[in-house]
Amino acid sequence: MLRGSSIYSVVVLAALSGCASGSASDSSSSSSGEPGSGEPGPVDPGYGDGTEDPGGAPGGLDPNANPGESMDCGRQNFNVERKPASILLVLDRSASMQDDPSGDEGTPSKWDIVVPALQEVIAATNEAASWGLKVFPQGDRTGTCTEESFPHDILIPIAGNNAPTVNQAISSTTPEGDGTPTGDAINKAVEYLQAIQNDDPKYILLATDGDPSCPKSDSDEFAVQAVTNAAAAGFHTFVVGIASQESKVKALNGLAVAGLEPRNDPDPLAPKFYLAATKDELVTSLLTITGEISTCLFPLSAPPPNPDHVGVFVGDQAVAHDATGMNGWNYTGPDMTTIQLYGAACEQVASSGAGSVKVIFGCKDDPIY
Repeated sequence: MLRGSSIYSVVVLAALSGCASGSASDSSSSSSGEPGSGEPGPVDPGYGDGTEDPGGAPGGLDPNANPGESMDCGRQNFNVERKPASILLVLDRSASMQDDPSGDEGTPSKWDIVVPALQEVIAATNEAASWGLKVFPQGDRTGTCTEESFPHDILIPIAGNNAPTVNQAISSTTPEGDGTPTGDAINKAVEYLQAIQNDDPKYILLATDGDPSCPKSDSDEFAVQAVTNAAAAGFHTFVVGIASQESKVKALNGLAVAGLEPRNDPDPLAPKFYLAATKDELVTSLLTITGEISTCLFPLSAPPPNPDHVGVFVGDQAVAHDATGMNGWNYTGPDMTTIQLYGAACEQVASSGAGSVKVIFGCKDDPIY
């Protein structure tokens, strides 16, 4: 799973036109590595053109140069950012969130633990994730599992740099709802996510304090099936829970497993959901989640002129093209406007703090590795 929530610059060095015309002597040069030579000549494996690394872009290119200034190829330089994951927070605002984690009327309440932690992490990941918000149940003191309590609209649609809007909406929300219609909330979340017309990776973050209670019969099974259907539709669910009673722990474990993103723990008896007994513990859990879903997707402003002649580097390390999507890089679709890193390359970007991912759009005879 992917880790790290920071965004890394992608410097794309694009040779959008053919290499500049050479003289007749260019094509007859010996194995010096110059354009048109019959032999590749000595090539620096890290940069691909035999020049020493000036400490800048691969191949000794000046990332600040204007297009057409390079002697061997006209180049257009541009920066792109890693594509953020989309996260829909599905927040339980049932009245039981006013209780303390043990289920009594002590302090701090579950709501007082959850809300500050959520807001802290949402603010910290404003650029790393596109956030949205769905709360459930609807209404205040409408009666348990009445028609008025069932979830309807998305409160805050998913958008980039949306943390201030989402956090303001959370601050304006109170734990006054009756019943816990978890399954219906997840179904509405899926309906909303399916209507979004983009290829950003999308996840559900379910924050709740335990047992689903709506519909009144088989509510646990109904909620688990809703989360299972969400995963089948391509939307995995992370479950954050505050629960001490055995029945609630069992319900949360079932939801976490069905969401296909259970908490990793070598202890088979440990909770499968992300346990939030204190604010600090919940912040740690949420940062773990957001780190796991940060992407290794890098949009390009245009498809490469030579799709089979593209070089990708993480720092100074060349990354091999891998059409299987196991370890290396590949295009995400036939339009070739986004690349994705896989395996060790993605982990390096996510965990080692590599300063940039560099991409070369090469000319036909322009060595890139």
